[in-house]
Amino acid sequence: MSELRVWVDGALVPASDAHVSVYDRGFRGGEGVFETMRAYGDHAFRLGAHVDRAVAGAAELGFTLDPAVLRAAVVATAAANLPVVDGADTAVRLTTSAGPIDPDSLFPGVPEGRPTIVVTSHRLRPPRTGGSSAITVPLARELPHVKAVSYLVALTARRRAREQGADEALLTTGDGRVLEGSSSNVFAVVDGRLVTPPLREGLLAGVTRSVVVEVAGRLGLAVDERPLRITELAGADEAFLTATTREVIPLTGLDGSPIGAGEPGPLTAVVHTGYRDEVARERAEGDTHPGTP
Repeated sequence: MSELRVWVDGALVPASDAHVSVYDRGFRGGEGVFETMRAYGDHAFRLGAHVDRAVAGAAELGFTLDPAVLRAAVVATAAANLPVVDGADTAVRLTTSAGPIDPDSLFPGVPEGRPTIVVTSHRLRPPRTGGSSAITVPLARELPHVKAVSYLVALTARRRAREQGADEALLTTGDGRVLEGSSSNVFAVVDGRLVTPPLREGLLAGVTRSVVVEVAGRLGLAVDERPLRITELAGADEAFLTATTREVIPLTGLDGSPIGAGEPGPLTAVVHTGYRDEVARERAEGDTHPGTP
């Protein structure tokens, strides 16, 4: 099988030849942002929204990215690897950092050169069937509105979940409010309405979360963006998580107890179907939501 290609600072190279500087600020101090997208064949869904979030996150961390360069890098990488994965859907990861520093400069270091841009893609695993389980973890990410490469809180939370036999960890506040998953956003179905924590609570503005809110509106489903307590989620009729590569994932267990009937719920299925319809529409129209021109 041919080797996957990786975009590194303007060039597509074999994965085995890809490298970045040991003085890179993302590697040394977490000064970087990343985006993971799902490419359906050669189409990166909601590419513009992901690029815009990366550009905004980089600005928050003090460096500038060119959205046109990011879009071109994602499209080129997905296309280059499509034959290698036999046309399958892929997870495309865009990783950027503030670039290398002058190693002789004082902390935190003087930038030396342009920001680093890396794009990888690989075949997605077959989707899971049935529901997923989660535990609650009293942790919250730093700068939650920035999808930073410094991902220690999320990794720690997910590790705790796996140690307890759960699939996901839900980050929570000290007084019992749900924020987000370690790599997902959370929705509950309460009295026939979708409830999801508001961004002001301190969580990442997930691209898939946003699409689900749009889809729900078109389907005539009420969405309440309001604080969601752990106890309310545990007692919900049904619940689901949203994540770019996994789309809409039924959440059927929390902290060792079932949510609702303990199986994927009917409203979750309706939302997932609506989500896939939106993917099909965007692909058919060639609309990548280009975002900032």
